[in-house]
Amino acid sequence: MRQGDTPGRDRVPVAHELFGNHRTLILGILATLAGVVGTVGGVSDGTGALGILGFIAIGTLGLGLVVGYVVALSKKPHPASRHR
Repeated sequence: MRQGDTPGRDRVPVAHELFGNHRTLILGILATLAGVVGTVGGVSDGTGALGILGFIAIGTLGLGLVVGYVVALSKKPHPASRHR
């Protein structure tokens, strides 16, 4: 088998499909903000531990989406810029 004939060579990695879209960045930012605001609001209102942990989990997942988008964007090959 030649090097160019390896199966799956032209497929896009799952991480790039998941994190390579700008909508993932927007969703991550909104989830992070919701987690921070919900946690602060829950602590100030005296909400139970389960409610506070829920908002912390939402914020953590949102932060993970944002970091995943940035990592996927940094690994994406960029075309050479043309100098004028």
